[in-house]
Amino acid sequence: MKVEISYRISLRTPGEGLTLWIPVPANTSYQGVLSRRHEGNAAQAGFYSDSVYGAPALSVRWDGAVAVKTLSATFEVETHERRAPLTHTVEMGEVPPEVQTFLAPTAHIPTDGIVRDRAERIAAGAKTAIEKLRAIYDWIIENTHRDFQVAWCGLGDVKTMLEGGNLRGKCVDINSLLVALARAAGLPAREVFGIRAAESRLGPTLGRSGDITNAQHCKGEVYLPGAGWVPVDPADVVKVTNEKQPGEVIAKVRDYFFGAAEDNWIAFNHARDFALNPPQAGGPLNYFMCPYGESDGQRVGVKPGNPGYTIFSRVLERA
Repeated sequence: MKVEISYRISLRTPGEGLTLWIPVPANTSYQGVLSRRHEGNAAQAGFYSDSVYGAPALSVRWDGAVAVKTLSATFEVETHERRAPLTHTVEMGEVPPEVQTFLAPTAHIPTDGIVRDRAERIAAGAKTAIEKLRAIYDWIIENTHRDFQVAWCGLGDVKTMLEGGNLRGKCVDINSLLVALARAAGLPAREVFGIRAAESRLGPTLGRSGDITNAQHCKGEVYLPGAGWVPVDPADVVKVTNEKQPGEVIAKVRDYFFGAAEDNWIAFNHARDFALNPPQAGGPLNYFMCPYGESDGQRVGVKPGNPGYTIFSRVLERA
C-alpha cells in the first residue's frame, strides 16, 4: 500500500520562540519512505535521529518574532503486511548484540521486582520462546481492559499498573505491559509507536484515513530466534473485545495479531525514555508519537485537540 500523510501546523505563540520535534515515518523491513518534504516560516528545519534508538524526527525552530508558526510536512510511504514465520517451534537462543538493547529496563519498562515475579508466574512451564510469548500474550488479553477515559494513549507505567492491580488503559499501557513482561522473561521486546493511516480489513475501529490527528497507535514487537522481530498487538485485541464487537471478529483479531500486522499502519519509532536530537531541555521523553515542543526551555503541548494541529492521510495505492 502507498499512503501519504501530512502534518499541518499553525500555532500562535507571540513573543516566544518555539522548537518542535515531529515524529516521522521510519524506514523498516516492512515500510519504506518514498518521499518527504516540508515548507513553512521556520528559521531552521531538518531531519535528525537520536543516537540510541535511531528515532527519526523533523526538528523545526521558529524565532520569537514570528507570531504564527506554520509548517506543512508531507510523507509518502509504502507499507507491507507482515506475517512472521511461526509455524515451527522457536527455541530460546542467543540474542544478537544489536537486539540486546531491548532486554534492558527503562524508567517506564522495569524488568525486576513485581514485573519479573509476574513474568515467571505467567511463563511457568513454557519451554520455548514462542510458548513464553504466547503465555504472556494470552494473559494480557484475559486480564487487561481498555479504559476509554485514559488520556490520549496512556503512560505505559508498568510498575504502577502491576503494583496497584489496575490493569486498565490504552494501547501504550497494554503493550508496554507486554514488553516489560517479555523482557523479564528473557525475550527482547519493544513498543513501536506509529499511526493508523488507512481503513482496516479486520474491524471498523482498527483503521482510519482522512483526518487522523488522533489515530496514533502503539504496537509491540518481540524478537524470537529464527523468526526475527515478530509483531504482536494484544492492545487491539482488548480494544475490540471491550467494544463488544462480534465474537467472530474478536477471535479473528486475536489470532491475527499474534505474529501479523496489517499494512494500514505507519511506524514512527521504538524509542522509550530517551533524549531527542537535538536534545530537549526537559528530562527524558517517555515516548514519541506526537510532536514535542519547547519554548524558552518549557514544554509546549502539541497533541490531538490542540488548535492549529492536524494530520491527514490519503491512500494512494492499495494492494
